[in-house]
Amino acid sequence: MQLSHRLATIAECVPKGSKVVDVGTDHAYIPIYLIKNSFIKTCIATDINNGPLKKAKLNMQLHKVENIELKLTNGLQGVKCGEADTIIIAGMGGYLMIDILQNSLELVKSAKKLILQPQQDITQVRKFLHHIGFKIEDEVFIQDDEKYYTVITAVLGNEKYDHEYDYVYGKVLINKKAALFKVWMQQKQQKLQEIEGHLQQGYSQHTKKRKEELKKEIEMHSEVMACIF
Repeated sequence: MQLSHRLATIAECVPKGSKVVDVGTDHAYIPIYLIKNSFIKTCIATDINNGPLKKAKLNMQLHKVENIELKLTNGLQGVKCGEADTIIIAGMGGYLMIDILQNSLELVKSAKKLILQPQQDITQVRKFLHHIGFKIEDEVFIQDDEKYYTVITAVLGNEKYDHEYDYVYGKVLINKKAALFKVWMQQKQQKLQEIEGHLQQGYSQHTKKRKEELKKEIEMHSEVMACIF
């Protein structure tokens, strides 16, 4: 079974032999891959919609995988403490991810590892992890199908970042100075400069406010650029 680069990166973060719950599993590609390749023995796969779970069941039959419990539920609701020590939540917005974690905090804090891939609002996800007593163990920055993604792994522990830009851009990614991250940062710098140029001709109150916000964003971005180059 061949996974996309994004899903394969998430799967690679799963500790061998762990008890996994995959939230918003969709077609259960990650659980099937993990079991077929003997990384784990069993998995709980949840989804809020019945349609994806029906497709997941067909995929299980196609790949001759039985040890996946499909659960129609909202997030982690209905999953008991002890049933999973690794929680995967991927492919959804950051605020929805935070809601799922917040609504099952006892289960979340009983887990050994969180593997998260937020589509938006990643700054808030990083801050929330610190708020609930998790530290960010690693971040992987990838490109898949011309889109960029960040996969976060977090474990229990106290951690706070000193700078706002560490939450916005990811302290781990800044420290890694990976080539792809640098490329993305350069692209973002160009976009910020283009926006700044477009705003030069505007004099409305809204434009003035946007200029002030953009100035702060450019200053923060410049600080990070100085760290990674």
